[in-house]
Amino acid sequence: MTPDQFDAAVNSLLNSVPAMTVATSSDGQPWAADVYFAPAGYECVFFSSPASQHSRNLLANPSCAVTVHSNADSWREIKGLQMEGTAGYVTGAEATARALRVYFAKFPFARDLISNPLELGKEALNVKFHVFRPERICYIDNELGFGKRLSLRVENGEASGPPASG
Repeated sequence: MTPDQFDAAVNSLLNSVPAMTVATSSDGQPWAADVYFAPAGYECVFFSSPASQHSRNLLANPSCAVTVHSNADSWREIKGLQMEGTAGYVTGAEATARALRVYFAKFPFARDLISNPLELGKEALNVKFHVFRPERICYIDNELGFGKRLSLRVENGEASGPPASG
């Protein structure tokens, strides 16, 4: 698979799948949570309550793993991403504006959540944007062969070489 094909496959999943699983840990205790996300390049923007277990874990330990996958009715249809990296709060006006822009582009209904939080209750007022920054992306596609996996190292949001097996 060429770098352009890898990039297209990864971006197709990031743009078409609405939720990702964020796996965190703190004090040796693992935790996983599904969150809606929107891609900004290879980075993934999501929002969660600071009181949630995964948000508290990320404050204590920003290292985490993320999976993104489409539905599959058979093993041959399995396609997905396994990523490792770090996540934390989005900070600064420019970064927050970018997070809002990409999130609203993928989820237009979220505008109502932000503009009418009192309709949803006080919990809606407490959410904060987070960003996941991958350091390694593994693309799995069983249509290419059982367990076929290609891996890409990422530095500062950019590929640091071509995808490799493994």
